[in-house]
Amino acid sequence: MANKELTLEKFKVLLNHFNDGVFLIEDGVFVYVNSVLSRLLNYPVDEIIGHKFSPFVHEADRDKVLSYYTARIRGEDAPQEYEFRVLSRQGEAIDVLINVGIYHDKNGSQTSIGTLKDLRESKKTMNDLARSREDIKSILKNMPDVFYRTDSKGVVTLMSPSVSNILGYEPEEMMGRPLSDFYCTSSEREKVLAALKKGGGKASQVEACLKHKDGSKRWILTNAYMRMDDDNNPAGVEGISRDISERKEMEDRLLKLSRYDDLTQVYNRRVFYSEAEKQLEIARRYLRQVAVLMMDLDYFKRVNDQYGHHAGDQVLKQFVGICKDSMRHTDFIGRTGGEEFAVFSPETDQDEAIKLAERICRRTRESKLNVDGEVIKYTVSIGVAIVGKTTDKIDNLLSSADKALYKAKASGRDCVRSFDSP
Repeated sequence: MANKELTLEKFKVLLNHFNDGVFLIEDGVFVYVNSVLSRLLNYPVDEIIGHKFSPFVHEADRDKVLSYYTARIRGEDAPQEYEFRVLSRQGEAIDVLINVGIYHDKNGSQTSIGTLKDLRESKKTMNDLARSREDIKSILKNMPDVFYRTDSKGVVTLMSPSVSNILGYEPEEMMGRPLSDFYCTSSEREKVLAALKKGGGKASQVEACLKHKDGSKRWILTNAYMRMDDDNNPAGVEGISRDISERKEMEDRLLKLSRYDDLTQVYNRRVFYSEAEKQLEIARRYLRQVAVLMMDLDYFKRVNDQYGHHAGDQVLKQFVGICKDSMRHTDFIGRTGGEEFAVFSPETDQDEAIKLAERICRRTRESKLNVDGEVIKYTVSIGVAIVGKTTDKIDNLLSSADKALYKAKASGRDCVRSFDSP
């Protein structure tokens, strides 16, 4: 008997070391609870044992728990595991998970044996997780930048709602598709991947061009990193992208302003000289001929005085069009003064250069411009300079063409003269 009592005491100690509350119920009355259940309910053990279990169940769950208990005693089907709420001594409703079964002894009596797991911590964790998820959704929904994620094959697995403001696609339209589908060219996507590789799995401030749903271009600035799996293998890419299209457009406009004449959209004087110098260096290296045409619209001041500066602007633009239609694709033109222009023609001998100049001169003479009902006719004087195998500096070449231009003006204008012509 002593050994049996000792064994029972050891068993009770074991039950008191469980993480969950343990109970035995007979005829609806607690006949045993461990110390864990006592602490859960905040009642002394002796104030629980000998009392019906139903008052310890939250009134909103009491009918359900009693119906399951009754069905189980009758041998009917009833859940062995389910959630409900118990009431502590202070009236606190505590979420618990019950796991219960029936023990039948030799005398035919039935004992409900089970455990109660305190769900407060796990419920709090789940609620915190749910709130965190909602917070993340709210952040992704309201952030102006795009957060995205791809798998190891570059397929989109997550895309924030803000992508619709930048690319015109809803996130669902991009999910499951390769991210490369949305770049303007494959090389644009490669820029990001190359930056990731160079940065050891991180890419910062990478500019790339993407396609809007309507077919237009959008520029984005991306910061990304390579996600790794548990085996330290690449699992995909995660990043944040910002729309910088307006900035890029402004940069393009500033670049054009710095390189091109605002009215005629041809090279300005500085850029024309710079490009001509580069081409002259190539000609010097390969011992090739080049030609320069210096052109000045005749009596242009009269056009402005008689028809107004608006008409003068239209004349300048039309003249540039005549020149471009007359030139080869390798030639280029620049505006070097108010009504003065220059053409650089690589790999061109004197005969070819004079033919080009005469073609421009003739087409200008034959042109007509209708501005506000007024028909404007105008002409151009052109000077031609050629440099052969002993290619000189660009300033000398342009100076020679300018001298030839003065010859044309002195010859009555509306004509072509070359540097070595009388």
